[in-house]
Amino acid sequence: MHLYDTLQICLYALENRYPNHIVDINADIIDSKGLPLAGWKAPEVVEILSMLAPQWLQTDAVLIIDYDECAIYLPAISQQKPLCTIHCHGKIPPHVGDGRRWLKRKQPAIEQIIIASSNLPVGQGYLDISSH
Repeated sequence: MHLYDTLQICLYALENRYPNHIVDINADIIDSKGLPLAGWKAPEVVEILSMLAPQWLQTDAVLIIDYDECAIYLPAISQQKPLCTIHCHGKIPPHVGDGRRWLKRKQPAIEQIIIASSNLPVGQGYLDISSH
C-alpha cells in the first residue's frame, strides 16, 4: 500500500485499514520535549503532532506499507529517514521481530540440512530431500 496525501490523512488511513499497528515517531526528526515517541496508535500520533508540530499534519506525506517497509515519510523534510516507523500487528507484512523469532525456531532444521549435506559422498553435489 502506497498513499500520497497529507500526513493527517495518511495517519487516519493507517488507523482505518490497520487499527492494531503501532507507530514510532523518529526522534531524529522531531524534538519530543520529553514525550515518549514510541508505541503509539495512529490517532495518538495525530494528537502528539498537533501539540509538537501542528503544521506537519497538513504537509504532503507518503505512507508505505509493503513487505520491505512500513513507514511514513515527509518528502519536504527527509526522503531517507521516515518520520514514523510502523510496526505491523495483524495482517501482512509481519514485523521484523516476528521473522527473527521464526528464523530462531527454524534454525535447528537448517543446521541439520547443512550437517547432512556435509556427509554426502564425494562427487554427489546435491542433497536429495524429496524422500523426506
